[in-house]
Amino acid sequence: MGSNLSSNETITGTSAPAVRTRPVSPFNLLTVKILRVRNARKADLLTLSDCYVTLWLPTASTEKVRTRTIRNSKNPVWNEAFCYKIDRRIKNVLELKVCDEDTVTRDDELCTILFDIDKLTVGRTVRVKFQLNPQAREELEVEFTLQNTLDYPDAIITNGVLVAREVSCLEVRVDTGKLKQQCTNQELTFIVKGSHEGSQKILLDSEPSLNIIVFHCVINDQTRLDILLPEELEDKNEMEKSGVLSFPLNSLPLQKEIIVEEDHSFHLCLTARKCLGDLDVRLGFGLCMEEQDFLRKRKKYVAAALKKILHLEEDLKEHEVPVVAITTTGGGTRSLTAMYGSLLGLQKLNLLDCISYIGGLSGTTWTMANLYEDADWSQKYLEDAIKEARKQVTKSKICCFSLDCLKYYYNDLMERAKAGHNTSFIDLWGLVIESMLHDKKDEHRLSDQRQAVDNGQNPLPVYVAINLKSNYSAQAFREWLEFTPYEVSFLKYGASIPAEHFGSEFFMGRMVKRLPETRICYMQGMWSSIFSIDAMYVWNLATDSEDFWSRWTRDRVKDIEEEPFLSMNPYEVDTCLFTPSSTLSSALRDVLTGRPTIAQYPNFIRGLQMHSKYLESEGFSTWKDTVIDSFPNKLMETADDKLSLVDTGFFINTSYPPLLRSKREVDVLLHLNYSGGSQTLPLDQIAKYISGQGIPFPKIEISEEDRENLKECYVFEDADSPQAPTVLFFPLVNDTFKKYKAPGVERSPEEVAEGKVDVSTILSPFTTREVCFSEENFDKLVKLTDYNVLNNEKLIIQALRLAVARRKQRNYYSRKWMGEKESLLWKKQLVMHLRAIQMVEEEEWAIFFTYEHVHFVHAPETLERTEPSPCNLFTVKVIRMKNARKADLFTQSDCYVSLSLPTASVQHFRTKTVQNNKNPTWNETFHFTIQSQVKNILELKVCDEDNTTEDDHLLTVFLDVSKIQLGENIQLSFQLNPQGKEELEVEFTMESSPDPPENIVTNGVLVSREVSCLDVQVNGGRLRKDSTERKFALTVDGSYEGTQIHTLSSCFCPTSPARFHYIKYNHSALTVALPRRRRLSRSISSQNERDMNESVTLALNSLPIQEKITVAEDRTIDLYTKASEWTQGLFYRARNLDARLGFDLCTDEQNFLQNRRKVVAAALKSVLHLEEDLQEHEVPIVAVTTAGCGIRALTGMYGSILGLQKLRVLDCVSYISGSSGTTWTMTKLYEDADWSCKDLGEIIIEARKQAAKCKMGAFCLRSLRNYYRELSQRTQAGHKTSFIDLWGLMIEAMLNDGKCHHRLSDQRQAVNQGQNPLPIYLALNVKDKVATKDFREWVEFTPYEVGFLKYGAFIRAEDFGSEFFMGRLMKKLPESRICFMQGMWSSIFSKNLLDAWHAADNSEDFWHRWTHDKVAEIEEQPDLPEKPYEMATCMFTPTSGLSTTLRDILTDRPAVSKYHNFLRGFQMHNEYIQQEHFAKWKDTLLDTSPNDLRGNSEHLELVDVAFFFETSCPPLLRPERKVDLIIHLNYTGGSQTLPLKQACRYFSEQGIPFPSIGLKDDEKNLKECYMFDGADTPGAPLLLYFPLVNDTFQKYVAPGMTRSAAEMELGKVDISSFCSPYSTREVSLKAEDFNKLLKLTDYNIMNNENMILQALRMAVARKKQALSQPASHAQSSA
Repeated sequence: MGSNLSSNETITGTSAPAVRTRPVSPFNLLTVKILRVRNARKADLLTLSDCYVTLWLPTASTEKVRTRTIRNSKNPVWNEAFCYKIDRRIKNVLELKVCDEDTVTRDDELCTILFDIDKLTVGRTVRVKFQLNPQAREELEVEFTLQNTLDYPDAIITNGVLVAREVSCLEVRVDTGKLKQQCTNQELTFIVKGSHEGSQKILLDSEPSLNIIVFHCVINDQTRLDILLPEELEDKNEMEKSGVLSFPLNSLPLQKEIIVEEDHSFHLCLTARKCLGDLDVRLGFGLCMEEQDFLRKRKKYVAAALKKILHLEEDLKEHEVPVVAITTTGGGTRSLTAMYGSLLGLQKLNLLDCISYIGGLSGTTWTMANLYEDADWSQKYLEDAIKEARKQVTKSKICCFSLDCLKYYYNDLMERAKAGHNTSFIDLWGLVIESMLHDKKDEHRLSDQRQAVDNGQNPLPVYVAINLKSNYSAQAFREWLEFTPYEVSFLKYGASIPAEHFGSEFFMGRMVKRLPETRICYMQGMWSSIFSIDAMYVWNLATDSEDFWSRWTRDRVKDIEEEPFLSMNPYEVDTCLFTPSSTLSSALRDVLTGRPTIAQYPNFIRGLQMHSKYLESEGFSTWKDTVIDSFPNKLMETADDKLSLVDTGFFINTSYPPLLRSKREVDVLLHLNYSGGSQTLPLDQIAKYISGQGIPFPKIEISEEDRENLKECYVFEDADSPQAPTVLFFPLVNDTFKKYKAPGVERSPEEVAEGKVDVSTILSPFTTREVCFSEENFDKLVKLTDYNVLNNEKLIIQALRLAVARRKQRNYYSRKWMGEKESLLWKKQLVMHLRAIQMVEEEEWAIFFTYEHVHFVHAPETLERTEPSPCNLFTVKVIRMKNARKADLFTQSDCYVSLSLPTASVQHFRTKTVQNNKNPTWNETFHFTIQSQVKNILELKVCDEDNTTEDDHLLTVFLDVSKIQLGENIQLSFQLNPQGKEELEVEFTMESSPDPPENIVTNGVLVSREVSCLDVQVNGGRLRKDSTERKFALTVDGSYEGTQIHTLSSCFCPTSPARFHYIKYNHSALTVALPRRRRLSRSISSQNERDMNESVTLALNSLPIQEKITVAEDRTIDLYTKASEWTQGLFYRARNLDARLGFDLCTDEQNFLQNRRKVVAAALKSVLHLEEDLQEHEVPIVAVTTAGCGIRALTGMYGSILGLQKLRVLDCVSYISGSSGTTWTMTKLYEDADWSCKDLGEIIIEARKQAAKCKMGAFCLRSLRNYYRELSQRTQAGHKTSFIDLWGLMIEAMLNDGKCHHRLSDQRQAVNQGQNPLPIYLALNVKDKVATKDFREWVEFTPYEVGFLKYGAFIRAEDFGSEFFMGRLMKKLPESRICFMQGMWSSIFSKNLLDAWHAADNSEDFWHRWTHDKVAEIEEQPDLPEKPYEMATCMFTPTSGLSTTLRDILTDRPAVSKYHNFLRGFQMHNEYIQQEHFAKWKDTLLDTSPNDLRGNSEHLELVDVAFFFETSCPPLLRPERKVDLIIHLNYTGGSQTLPLKQACRYFSEQGIPFPSIGLKDDEKNLKECYMFDGADTPGAPLLLYFPLVNDTFQKYVAPGMTRSAAEMELGKVDISSFCSPYSTREVSLKAEDFNKLLKLTDYNIMNNENMILQALRMAVARKKQALSQPASHAQSSA
């Protein structure tokens, strides 16, 4: 059975005579004195409670004892004492139950207290007050005394979780004599409570005889033998009127017979003896010896197979052979059939011999059980086994219910019951399975499968089931059991028995009754027990919310406090209060958790008790996942019940857990999924579960698009965690099998039907309810799963190759640095404590190791464009204030000054408060480390402290720190109010810092600083996870992570290290906030009670390493930290930023332009009839810019693009920019990679269909459900969701017939060869509580990049929406689908009242007067010399409460599209205000307030650009794009000239070259096209402006073709009146109206061909002229 860890006391000796000494006894005498209850709750309506208290300590006594009843009292007093002898090696939890006695009805249970005796100290008496209800001051007062005893310790056997105590076998021999003659046909009952047998009876008949009965029990002070006498003898026995004879057993001598004679009626002989020998239950978390031997043999097969498959030159050594396992999911006959196909595919690839384990559940156990009847099944070709399976699966199942079969079932169940087994409907189900899968009775048993694995010739089969508990759902309580041919084991308890003993009866680890081993069919019935479903399982399938369950049916348990607070050890259980649920809740719980039937087997851990430190056991903590794991009494109660085993599908449809036992060291897992419904659900569920348990497992990331159209195989691995296995996920899908009958072999037309295998719809022939398949369907499913494996051979071999490499590296480095002996120790202590982390670089590998583990990653690249920049020490001394303004009516201000320098520290510092003083003096000094290249603005906030209300903010002074010169010490007086002579005096000192220069990355506007990584490992110490799941928070303000929440856990099962990324030279601090647990002491003030043990703050530059930090006197955690530079690659990040800082075009766009110029040059030669080809530098850049909203813009743009195509001008265009409604047209066009080279007719027909269809379908119930599901998935992926995302989904439904999986980055396919113009989409980033007029930032979107024009910061399009910090990609999120982007680009719901105000009135007086910040420049004395890049010193005066409220109302936006801010963490360069590119787009109030400009905003707030003005010109006017001609297509409503005027005025103010606009004379009767050459504005592009007007189109059907009288109606296109069908509010157009608008915009282009060609000629001429003039060329280059 393997060795067990024993705690027997031993006697050591030498050659001298051994001296026997009394060992320290583990036993204590516990005295519990129940004193009283104060303010007892009422259970009855009219009277007070009749209270009594029951005591139960199951580890010391099987008896429940109680006090007397105190009648009708609110404050009952008992002063009754009870004694127990306890073994402190065992977890002793005392239950104190307060009850109200009722005469007629059952007594009311008021509450139960669970108290861990480990809290008590030996030799001390302590009086404890349990706070039952602090609000009502209800408490129970109990006195505890713990004393030593002189008893010799008995031997125990333990694995740190379970304890097996010494068991006595009590033999009772009864000679009834005269008793049988007096009491014929009655019973004599013998009872030993807590024994295995419990009670036994002797039937009295007329013949006297000698009867022998046996009890197995643990002998303690309370153990006794009770004999219930017959009534006749009871009447005659005057001594025992109760009819019960009791004999204490603790004083019985061992191996001696005690004779008891009872009134000559019968003779009683008692003999007690110890049960000697090893346990029959193996206690230990390691693998059994048989499995270890199997692995050694199996690795020889695996090594040979890998050498052949991977073409290795040398044989693998044993430690280099990876462990590969197969895990499956259930699904009835479908999973049985499909598994045959998967195994066949692996066998064809010669990969079956690489497998060491196969895990199964439910239907896959049917396959496995059949296979393992053949001792060499994997060495034979599987076709024969599959033929037999086909025969059984396709046969009629009606015969399974014939009369002969039913008789067979009945007889077999009767034989099973006679043998001593429990029988249920599940056993009948097992017999039905046997009939369905066999032609005759199957005598095969689990232990018989040893023949198939003893020589390592096949993988080891591992079957899995879960043990449930009555009145608990599987979500609340389940325990994993694994079944192998060698053993049956509890994963959580580390308890195992031989497979052949499963079903026999055990007590305290010893087999007391051997039963015949169960046939395999009964096991199959239990492993696939579909009939054990309960209502809670159905509830959890229907909804993810467990609020209903928690509210109505879970135990009401909470932690309570005791006074005095008793010191805690890490293995102690918190004192808890259990309040019974109502009768209704109990009834509802019974209904919801009741199961029709369940498979029951004797529990082989019955009688075993919990170790006192079981919560600290690593093995237990790994699988500690239920609501009662911190309640040892309930766990022991469950162990005394029978096992209630069900299919694991009732929790998670997976067989992963046994394969993830750390001792099995599985390297690769092939997940063969055969479940119904969602194919990814079991994988998602197990990943979430395993992650919660702290078991290494790769992160599962499958895109939404893939989830809807799954591929045949996915590979998941975690490079950060070498312990995590590589997972290859094979969903049950029909992907390429439709077209290919074998990998690379396409199907002929005749074979296409064979590829149609429906495995997903509700009409599929493979649903779980089907028990019979046709031969055709059986073959189809086998071929499908066979093909899916064969078609992914490369992925499997790649995973195997990686596993071999990892094995070799792990062994090499463990030997190299630690030695063979230390390596073993290292493995055992894996990740127990975080030690010093070092980095060793050798050639191309960087090796990172802690004391416990080693990581291998490729050496990171070197950071580009870095520059060393020194840091300085900046000292601020706040001296005093003169003539401080008053904030209160009757008193002077109670002033203090708050200091904030966000670029140096996220913390706010403050002076002391000077009470009621007009001229407060502080003389307090503060220090900062600042980066000289960063714009540092110091904020000095003067406040008035108030005791009852919020402190008054008087004013804030903003000082540019760059005004203070290095080496300078200066005292400044800030003139706050010259009239009132109010001033603030502050002294500043600037010194060099001793720290080395910091490497920064900058583009002159933004600065990326060095980032450090902090690893924080918290081991349980005295903090651990209990039933209430108390949590604590780790916070590093200003870091990317901010705050991380960790659950308290045992020190032997630490949580994963918390990782923080923060600015290296920032004044950062680690704050550990602990769950508050007040110490109720009369000597402690209420304020101290609130503050006690709440948090501890540690500066990051002074964190101790490898030290135990005491957080409070009654609670300790082991805190280990390590700070390191992120740029060293500790967290596997490359040195380069993931954000691009620079104002140039990205390399991809530059390559695009090179390719596009060739297309443009050819087009211009043809259109302009040029004689020679244009040189690359002579090719002008032509751009189309659009503007307009809704369906009008979508339709109008199709017409304009069609006209340009007809004129062959479309190929002359290099850029197309869009906003709002035109983005709908652009995204649709760019789904086709060659759209501009094709006839647009088909695309327009589809657009007409979508525009004209009824839009009500977008709001139907089905659509709303889809929206909800999509938004939920988006939220789960990590994106922020809002109403704008819902709007995007509605746009998708209105413009498409189905889901569109297109993404922005997908449009690269349409531009990479230069075949189409480059699309540019535009949005505005706005700020909360600021109007769009006062703050907005242009954000451009191309298929290559997303970026800010003002900051010169860009990221890849596919990374938009992911999380960044300081320019590094921190968390990759799935790229958003294009519909969500369309919702953001046309977010009509983001309008606020101020936007409406500005649209109605150009006057801004109202806004300025009421809601603008009051900021004024102030003087400082002495005057400091100013530099161009310095900010003027300013003073901010807060607005009134009314103004603030009005501001909030006016600037609030109903909804806004939020995305993670990729500029997060960046700081402003010291001279950013002078940077040429920044100055070009510097147009907001906050541009001179760097602290407000960037801040640390986590999210971008993006809106439609129309909220500023309707144009998409800005990105085209970037000087790097060098646009020569802009064709402006306008589709806006209202004034057709307003957007153009607004753009002209804006660009003029910004100093951006743009043609002057003069349309005053034509405003009322606009023409179809205007050209502005920009001759008066050097560097301005040519502009062709096409307003949306109906001019000559009314008379002409085409240029030069007059309309006939019949066609005149077609020329009447109303695009401007209030009743126009093209208003922005319209979402649908009639086909007729669509055609009219399309033809109008097409005509307007066609009718102005000459003007377009003229503009193109001018653009070419300007290009050539610029090259011919060197001076002009130089100016252009500059």
